[in-house]
Amino acid sequence: MNLEETVAIMTWVNQHDPRVQLNKPSRDIWANALQPYSYDEAMQAVLDHYRLNDDESVSPAKIRKRAELVRSQRTGRESAIEANPKQSSKHPTSWRSRNPEEWDRLLEVGQQQRRDDLISRGITP
Repeated sequence: MNLEETVAIMTWVNQHDPRVQLNKPSRDIWANALQPYSYDEAMQAVLDHYRLNDDESVSPAKIRKRAELVRSQRTGRESAIEANPKQSSKHPTSWRSRNPEEWDRLLEVGQQQRRDDLISRGITP
């Protein structure tokens, strides 16, 4: 996170919680604490903090710890999706892969039967 993003988060927090001061030393401390994290991770950490602690003021250390938790949760979700993507788990002995011509023929038969049914019921001209 860069200095401008840090100031944006601090300004946003200050509008809700005046205990967070906006001055140069405070800015430098926050920037140093949040430097390894993205703006989204830090903002989510602030939101999580106030969701769980409405009477406790934020601090750079608290937000840094929460940002690390946010990052690890996101990384875990992404790695779980990559490890077992549902769309790529094709069964190697599926009937369709073993009989592609028959599959296509039966699909066409089914489509024609559906068309005939809709026409017979007067739904499709």
